[in-house]
Amino acid sequence: THLLRKELDKVRAELSHTLYQHDAACRVIAKVLKERDEALKERDEAIAALKAGRVAVPAAAESMEVDSGPTISEAIKERMTEKSAELSKGRKKRAISPNLASEDTLKGFKEKLNKAVHKGSAPSCIDVHLENNTIVTGGMDSKVIVSDSATGKVVATMSGHTKPVRRVLFHQASDMVFSSSEVVKVWKTDGKELCTFNNHKGEINGISLHATGDYLVSASADKSWAFYDLTTAACCQVVPDKDAAGGYSAAQLHPDGLILGTGTIDSMVKVWDIKTISNVVSFKATSGGAVGSISFSENGYYMATTGADGLKVWDLRKLAKQGADAQPAKVFEGNWKDARFDYSGTYLVGAGSSVKVWLAKSWNDVVELNGHGNDVVGAAFGKDASFIASCSSDKTVRMWA
Repeated sequence: THLLRKELDKVRAELSHTLYQHDAACRVIAKVLKERDEALKERDEAIAALKAGRVAVPAAAESMEVDSGPTISEAIKERMTEKSAELSKGRKKRAISPNLASEDTLKGFKEKLNKAVHKGSAPSCIDVHLENNTIVTGGMDSKVIVSDSATGKVVATMSGHTKPVRRVLFHQASDMVFSSSEVVKVWKTDGKELCTFNNHKGEINGISLHATGDYLVSASADKSWAFYDLTTAACCQVVPDKDAAGGYSAAQLHPDGLILGTGTIDSMVKVWDIKTISNVVSFKATSGGAVGSISFSENGYYMATTGADGLKVWDLRKLAKQGADAQPAKVFEGNWKDARFDYSGTYLVGAGSSVKVWLAKSWNDVVELNGHGNDVVGAAFGKDASFIASCSSDKTVRMWA
């Protein structure tokens, strides 16, 4: 009986301890969920404020004179609105891939590939397909080249541009590649040209694919941006902006698809509500010179811009309140040409004098990859940040893993 009572007391103590641990865990989880929900609410309110134009912007920037050509149809606007609501709702439940590379893995990255894909010419831009891990580069030789990330073997070469290629982009859910130069071209990944959009009068420095996969945006040095319907191969609208001195140097659609970020040659970032074609906020992103690139994190919280005076991260939740007086949440000094978040929004990679990776939110250094013999002009993550592809004016494309 004594032994049974002793064993019972032991079991009771263990049960009490287990229940205490469970209760503590529940409280921690509840706190984390509350903080997450509050952060998501802040982000959604910030995006809503940008869409509604509830920010301090100069009166002259509140409405834009739109050309007398075609306009984005109500059906397309409705489709974009539905997609935005779907993505915003799903993003709250989306879990980070269990295969996402850890910080320690990234710290161990070494150069695995070094190829002069464009032969005697320098690549000018790069993108990575997140499913088959192929790389597409645009070059100063006016060519677009798809290559294997593991071997560097050229899969397809697209010739048709007459000037250096400024931007390249994979369609992540279809067998297509986009490129911009003096025109925007759409290709099959095997090299076949599908169509050409000739709606700008200057070099096209930015292209971005809408979350539906059905629409594309371009931005040009001619001070205009354009919206295309890929399902009909038609330009829906061209939006001129006489206030964009020097024209546009970069463009990127927000992951939810209703906001467009554009960078100008004269250092400004201009954020647009696509449905109303209104410039909802403008602010100075560099101390001088062009905005080199714009990238939004997939969770919608952050926007990264590059320029001669640094790579800067902007918190969209604060941007909506700061308006024209926006201040970056973080600045990495140096002359940065390109920056991209990985799909999970966990990491940010920058291309400049080297390839460098930071951990999002804390912005702590993760790894710096040196090896290029000249400025790195583009960098992009592979699936689950399993590798990084970079291109440089040293005429090489390199893969780090």
